[in-house]
Amino acid sequence: MDLIFLGTSAGVPTRRRNVSGLALRPRESGDWLLFDCGEATQHQVMKSPLSLFRLRRIFITHLHGDHVYGLFGLLASRGMLQAETSLEIYGPEGLARLLESVMELSQLHLPFPLEIIEVSGGDRLDFDGYRIETVPLSHSITCYGYVLIEAERPGRFEPKKARQLGVPEGPLFGRLQSGETIRLPDGRLVHSSDVLGQARPGRRVIVGGDNDRPGLFAPYGAVDLMIHEATYLQRDFDRLPRKFKHSTALQLGIAAEAMGVKRLVATHISARYDREENLAALLAEIRSHYRGDAAIAYDLMELTLP
Repeated sequence: MDLIFLGTSAGVPTRRRNVSGLALRPRESGDWLLFDCGEATQHQVMKSPLSLFRLRRIFITHLHGDHVYGLFGLLASRGMLQAETSLEIYGPEGLARLLESVMELSQLHLPFPLEIIEVSGGDRLDFDGYRIETVPLSHSITCYGYVLIEAERPGRFEPKKARQLGVPEGPLFGRLQSGETIRLPDGRLVHSSDVLGQARPGRRVIVGGDNDRPGLFAPYGAVDLMIHEATYLQRDFDRLPRKFKHSTALQLGIAAEAMGVKRLVATHISARYDREENLAALLAEIRSHYRGDAAIAYDLMELTLP
C-alpha cells in the first residue's frame, strides 16, 4: 500500500506546503483513492506518479475550503482529459449541493459518470478488498475521519503440509495458495485450509480530518498507520486568544501512545512552523509521549506500508 502526501499545510498554503490532500494506492491495483482535495491538489498530482485517469474514489472529511476547494478544478481537468471511468465522491451533508451548484453555474459537463454520496458518522462503506468506516470528529463544522480496513488475508502457504498430503509441486501448489480446493489423481480432495496457516488480518489505516480529540479513534486500537493533524505546539495553542478546534502535537502523541498505534504521521501543520527547527519541535513534542515510529509529513512525501 503506497501513500503520497499531496498537501500537508493547515488553513493556508505556504511556499513549501499545499493545503490538505492525501493519495492512497493499494499495491494490488493501479487505481487510487484521494482523501481531501484542497485548492491546487491537481497541481500536486501532476508532480507525482499518479494519474487522474486511475483516480477511483475521493473521500472528503469536511467542507472547509482547505479540504475541498480543489475539487472543482480537479473534476474539470479530469473531464478535459476525456477520462471515461466513473468517479465516486464521499463526504458530509452539503457536499452534493456544493458540487452541483458549482457544476451548474460554471456549466461543467463531465464525460464520465460521477456519483456523490453523503455519509454520516458510523457508516460502513464496503468495497472490493477493503471497507471504510466513518468516525464523527470534534471540529467547528461536521467532520469525519475515515478508517480503511483491509479484508482478512489467507494464511501463508505451507509446502511441507502439502507434500505430506501427497500434493505434487507445481500448478496445484498455486491453486491451493489462491484458496482453491483440488482433487488429487487418487480422487482425494485437498482443501486450501489444509495447507494454509492461520488467516492474517488486513491492515488498518486511520485518516483523520480536522479534530481536537484524537482519542475519538481509540476504538480502533493498534492500527498499522495513523495519519492525523498536529496543527500546533501545545505552548502556542495555550497562548491563542481564540481556541480553534485543532489538535496539538502533544495531544496527538498522548492519544497515539494510549491506542498502541504502530506508526504515526502528523500533517495539517500550521504555517507558523514552516522552518525546520519548528518542525523538529513538533516531532519532539509528539515523541515526548509516543514511543512508536513517528514522522512529520511533507508535500509529495511517499510512504509504503508493507
